[in-house]
Amino acid sequence: MEQGWFERLTEIMTAMAEGDTDALGALHEEYGDPIGGVVRKELARLGVTHLDAAEVDGLAVDVCADLFRRAKSWDASHGVLPWTWGRLRVRAIVVAYVGQFTDPLPEGGPADIEAVAPPAGRADEPVLVTLGRLASVRSELGLLEEALRRVSRPSQQEILFEVRMQAGQGDPSPAVTVARAYALRPEAVRQTCKRLVDRVSRLAATDPYFAPLGDLHLLRQAS
Repeated sequence: MEQGWFERLTEIMTAMAEGDTDALGALHEEYGDPIGGVVRKELARLGVTHLDAAEVDGLAVDVCADLFRRAKSWDASHGVLPWTWGRLRVRAIVVAYVGQFTDPLPEGGPADIEAVAPPAGRADEPVLVTLGRLASVRSELGLLEEALRRVSRPSQQEILFEVRMQAGQGDPSPAVTVARAYALRPEAVRQTCKRLVDRVSRLAATDPYFAPLGDLHLLRQAS
């Protein structure tokens, strides 16, 4: 990464957070290539190969516009690129566009949320890898990881943590964002979160070993 590259990006994002539409143009002009690269990764994940360069660039413009609307929530101090921070938004934009040219899903999306495969690719560290890494150094998260393994499947856990991450990033409708990325209904995402929280809460209430989870913030604020 060139010296000053991230600093310039931060300057543009700050200007966009203040409503500067010229900064939106600058984001696409100066950072369109890496944003387009993320779009191409999402297209590859979906097995889509028929889009031309103009369509990919159009999707990059859509991503820039979405980042413009959410610029106030991005925090440069975390050192995370905006399009990585908003990776589920990028995924939702691509899925929505590609969906115009595919057969519609059955009403309500896939019949079994547990059967949905975790998304491929690596816009940043997979959420369950992050949980495992943190669980090794924080006892309460280690206990949570153990409880979740007992009462749920990894695909369900991903849904829960993706929703929490989106909410933590300031997304006003995290279930909607995650639902679009996983081709599900928002209500199915909300129900998955509620079921997992209820199961872990019951475990904490009935098994003394898991009792410390009863006060975990994640369980109080999960949906």
